[in-house]
Amino acid sequence: MQTKEFQVNKTCHGQTLQDFIVAKCKISRKAAKNLMDRRNVFVNGKRVWMARHNLKNGDIVSLLLATDQTCRVTAPKIPILWEDENYLIINKPANLLSVGKVSLERRLQEQRENSELRAVHRLDRDTTGCLIIAKSESAFQNILPLFRDRSISKTYHAIVHGFMKKGEHRISKPLAGQTAVSHVRVLDAVDTAAHVAVKIETGRTHQIRIHLSSFKHPVMGDPKYAGDIEKKAGVLPIPRQMLHARTLVFTHPVTGKLIRGEAPLPADFRACLKSFKLT
Repeated sequence: MQTKEFQVNKTCHGQTLQDFIVAKCKISRKAAKNLMDRRNVFVNGKRVWMARHNLKNGDIVSLLLATDQTCRVTAPKIPILWEDENYLIINKPANLLSVGKVSLERRLQEQRENSELRAVHRLDRDTTGCLIIAKSESAFQNILPLFRDRSISKTYHAIVHGFMKKGEHRISKPLAGQTAVSHVRVLDAVDTAAHVAVKIETGRTHQIRIHLSSFKHPVMGDPKYAGDIEKKAGVLPIPRQMLHARTLVFTHPVTGKLIRGEAPLPADFRACLKSFKLT
């Protein structure tokens, strides 16, 4: 079996899943329906078999195809920010799991024709930005101590609800019984929103999202922690949680060199900043 993936753009927003597959793969409607009936179609990593399922801008549609089946359009390539013989730093897109059967890791393995490529850490499905990929098992094992020792510096950008006074804030709130510390720097703020940079000392699951929510400033577009606020405030729909892994700095475990990866703010993040008159 082979996996083919496509990202839904604004032009295809609202299109049915069946029509989208027909257009992308240049196959008949019956053939597209057969793919869904065989449970070989996924949307954002979840199996979908309803032909009339409406797609949204940014959705990732994945197809499991037999090796003798063809699909003429290839998935968008994962952007590479930095690379050497041991590691890659990639710019993860939104709406894509870091690891799994239908994931960034799998797509990159196919893109590079290298089944050994392995994500060293993870970002949430809707979080974009810097992610380290090891090119071999030995490279993977060599870099793990840096994560255990908290030797990798990670800074995220987020757009949050509510006014925040400019300056720096330290949030120390245990998660799952473990120490978790985040340092928040306000880059810009208006009455209803703020653009912040968050540097984390620890890497607990959903740490930034939980910490900012506990600080009464949940990340915009976060369905778990900001949904109620956005419904009450009547905020226009935000396509995803506005959280982006901006920079990543570490000492290379093999060469000893200082490595820095920086992912530019994605278009939807910049559009959200503009809509709230933030910089």
